[in-house]
This record gives sequence, C-alpha cells and structure tokens, in this order.
Amino acid sequence: MNLVYYLDKTKIVAWARENFNKYQPQSGNPVWVPSYLNFSFIGEDNYDCTNFVSHAILAGGTPTFDTGGWGISSTGWYFRDIVNRSSSWSGVAPLFDFLTHNEVRGPFGEYRRYEDIYSGVFDFEEGDIIQFNNGDFWRHTGIITGFGYSPEGRLEALVTGRTDTGNYNDNTIASEIYPNLPRRVIKLLGYYK
Repeated sequence: MNLVYYLDKTKIVAWARENFNKYQPQSGNPVWVPSYLNFSFIGEDNYDCTNFVSHAILAGGTPTFDTGGWGISSTGWYFRDIVNRSSSWSGVAPLFDFLTHNEVRGPFGEYRRYEDIYSGVFDFEEGDIIQFNNGDFWRHTGIITGFGYSPEGRLEALVTGRTDTGNYNDNTIASEIYPNLPRRVIKLLGYYK
C-alpha cells in the first residue's frame, strides 16, 4: 500500500486567490508543470476551469501522475503540452473520476454531497474542490476558498475559479453558480508519491 502524504490546502487556496484573475497565471508547481496554458485559448467550447483547479492542487504540494502515454490519455493526471496530457487534467468529470479512484500517484479524495452544508453536518473545507452541473452534465470546477452566507441566510461555500480570461469566480457564493442545479464536492485527502 502506498504512503499518504499531506496536501497543503492553505497553499491551494492561496494559489487560487492569487491567480484567478490573471491574464497568465503562474504554474501551480513549476517542477511538475513548467508553464500555465489557458485552455480557453484552444478554441470554441474549451474552458479553463479544471486546468485552473489542477494547478491549484499542484500548489498544495502533490506530484503529477504521468502515465507516459502520447496524446490525450484517459489514465493519470498530468500535463506536458496541449497534445500530451490526461483528460483528468482539464475535464470536469474525468478529474472527479481520477481523484475519487486514484490509488497510485498524485492527489486523491472522496465524494461529498454539497447539500450536507445546509444541515450543518459536513466535513469539506477550504481547499477542497467543488463541481457544478448545468442541468445536462458536470460543467464547472472551482476551489472552495471560504464560507459565507447567501442573501437568504444559508451557509454556503465560497468558490474561486475561472472559465477564461476575464470570466472568473472570486469568492462567489456557490448557490449563485448554476443556481438550483446539482453540486458535488471532492474532499482532498492527500497524495501518493
């Protein structure tokens, strides 16, 4: 069995808060991924949210899990260049699948119901991942960067993330992103190396 290492969620939050609105964010960890590529520049229907979250997770201290393949791989969690990367690096659903099933190398976590926040019985925290469904599929990924109250007085997660340059969430109340549609949380538990 692999040893579990500590993932620094304070650094995940700090990286997200420092980079969400930058034209060219810094790499989350230049040892593992030397530069940041804004995925929204690739073309129509490409967005930067999950790539941004992957860099934030890197900032927490985890290594990537490069499976050594060529092209867009369905295994691992890594980015070498635009044509050599894992689908989990930049895809909402693939990131969820990787993080909740990974037992080899890199970050891992567990699924949590976002709705549990309304009962006050929940264990996710700042630095964990939140994903949003647009009514058809899981569409957006962000970082939980705090907690606050909605105008109705309900406790909510605050979300920081980005879709593309100039289009981002800055400690946005979760219920304001795809309102009245499903949300899920990935509680990050650490990483393997």
